Amino acid sequence: MAALASAGEAGTPVRFVGAGTKLGWGVPVADSGVIEIRTDGLDRLLEHNEGDLTAIVEAGLPLAEAQRAFAEADQELLLDPPDSAGTATIGGVIAAGDSGPLRNRYGGPRDLVLGVQVGLSDGSVARAGGKVIKNVAGYDLSKLFTGSLGSLGLILELSLRLHPKPPATATAAGETTEPATLAAAALELAKAPLEARCLDLRFGGGDSALLA
Repeated sequence: MAALASAGEAGTPVRFVGAGTKLGWGVPVADSGVIEIRTDGLDRLLEHNEGDLTAIVEAGLPLAEAQRAFAEADQELLLDPPDSAGTATIGGVIAAGDSGPLRNRYGGPRDLVLGVQVGLSDGSVARAGGKVIKNVAGYDLSKLFTGSLGSLGLILELSLRLHPKPPATATAAGETTEPATLAAAALELAKAPLEARCLDLRFGGGDSALLA
């Protein structure tokens, strides 16, 4: 945290980088005169409490690697941000507030964060939140760091809420020009002995109209 404290005292801009997958988000920091602090060395799974469905990870741990570890206990972290390379770090995903279709059912990143350890601009380390799901003591400051893009501090560790991993999943797609057909399909899906995790509807437009 010495570099962070020195930068804070001098008023030098700082850029926090994990895997570097979201450097263009927010207002990018100019390259000249910037101190870059990387978190890819903070890549450990510190705790995995299977019975409580919680885990504590360092911010630089790749999300894909963490998911593989959780899957060994038939659990998962319900974050599905676009990450075709599989390199995005958990800290970066949380700092960016990034997510995918699963947020429609299970909530976004801030709903999965139980606690956070952060480095502040004066070089001090602060904690907010807790390690358990039922943590109701005071205002949960850990939520503020979700989606803050590093503007409030450097995320070092995260306490996370996990969910049971289903034994199998499948994705189905259909196309129709009749609203009644769509409504009937939705009713059939609701009656089926399946648990729908997410349902995305796209209305009209060509492929170029869909931005992902």
